[in-house]
Formats: sequence, C-alpha cells, structure tokens
Amino acid sequence: MDVIKKKLSIRDVLNILNQPYEVKRLRMSRGTFNFLPKRVLKSLSKMNIQIDVIDLKRGPQVRVDSDKIRMLYKSDVNAYNISKKLKIPLRTVYYHISKVKKEDMRKSNNN
Repeated sequence: MDVIKKKLSIRDVLNILNQPYEVKRLRMSRGTFNFLPKRVLKSLSKMNIQIDVIDLKRGPQVRVDSDKIRMLYKSDVNAYNISKKLKIPLRTVYYHISKVKKEDMRKSNNN
C-alpha cells in the first residue's frame, strides 16, 4: 500500500475512489492531509474510508555512519582526518560533531 505524498484535488480523490476495487483506507503524508478540503474529509468519513496520516522524514536519506564519526571524535581524531578517513565532506563531519557535543551537554545537565 503506497503513501499519497502530493496535494490532492477533489478530482484526484474521485479518481482514487472510482477504482475497480473497493477503497477502505487511504494512507497519506501529514502535508497532504493538511491541504485536503474539509468537504472531502467529510465525504470520506461518510463513506467509511479510514485515513491514515503518516509523518514522513524530509530530505535525502543519511548516508553517513554517525556512530563511526562519534567513535573517531571520542578517540581524539580531528575533523579533517575524520573527513579524509571516511571520505565525506568536512562540513558533514562538523555537523555530526556538533550533534555529539549537544548530546554530551544534555547528558551532563541531566546528571
């Protein structure tokens, strides 16, 4: 079952409902759900069609192993050498190091 990710018009909803099979559930992203007209939502609820709202992550998938960066950073390897060793941009290394520092600060404040 696919997730609807684009904004739907009334015509799009009608096309979905006019499929040769019975539609009982629609899965859509939060953004799509927020832009559905109210009358469409009312009509779908009258037809006993369940709407599942799914929160999707934005942006591209992370291709960097943050655990490796954390391990190297904790073992006192500087950002430049981490970048060269893992063959990732230096800016990405700095981003992950800042996340490590924030986590460490939260842990020290909780104790």
